[in-house]
Amino acid sequence: MPTTLITGANRGIGLELVRQYAEEGWRVIACCRSETDGLQEIEKKSNGTVSIHMLDVADHETIDQLAVKLQGTPIDLLLNNAGRYGRISMAEGGVEDQAFGNSNYADWEVTMRVNLFGPMKMAEAFIEHIAASDHKKIVTITSFLGSSTLNTRQASGDFAGGMYAYRTSKTAVNIMTRSMAADLEDRGVIVLAVHPGWVKTDMGGTDAQVEPADSVKGIRHIIASATMAHTGALSVFDGDILPP
Repeated sequence: MPTTLITGANRGIGLELVRQYAEEGWRVIACCRSETDGLQEIEKKSNGTVSIHMLDVADHETIDQLAVKLQGTPIDLLLNNAGRYGRISMAEGGVEDQAFGNSNYADWEVTMRVNLFGPMKMAEAFIEHIAASDHKKIVTITSFLGSSTLNTRQASGDFAGGMYAYRTSKTAVNIMTRSMAADLEDRGVIVLAVHPGWVKTDMGGTDAQVEPADSVKGIRHIIASATMAHTGALSVFDGDILPP
């Protein structure tokens, strides 16, 4: 039975990842800061194949503690899903909170710690677990908003500019993915970054275009079909390539 460790597993894309991998017969190590009824229900119905672990990816000490707790457990797929947009609440100004001239640097630091440092720390802490597995894959959820190529008025219209904290964190994730892929190739570890689409979640909002189940189905297909020839790839859930 292959094993996946999923961060941010309690809602949205993370919860759907847990559901679909569990249904496919995987052992799922579901990590989150707080449990939800949906996640608890999946765990109860899993006959022991899904386990919930409290984890804050911004807290490096707790990551190390979990790595020690899971010592000797091969992890076929590390799925770095946990993330934050930053000051997103419309009551706080929505995207204007990340507009030029209105930067909240303390919040920006938190976004980078969660979106970038979290996945990097997870990979470093769990590399021996991953290298000991059969599949040997590390996947981090990225975003098209981290693409420099698409961040122009000509390319993406209303999606150009702004959103500095979130954009820079995901651009950095893409570079991290490329560097990690090069460093871990000799160990047979495949490293990917996948854009899930604009998904109907608490973060994506009601105007989003993609259902979580469809996004996750696509993500899982990309992961399952990835070979060493694809390591370092920046992909979109529907099979397209995400421009750097």
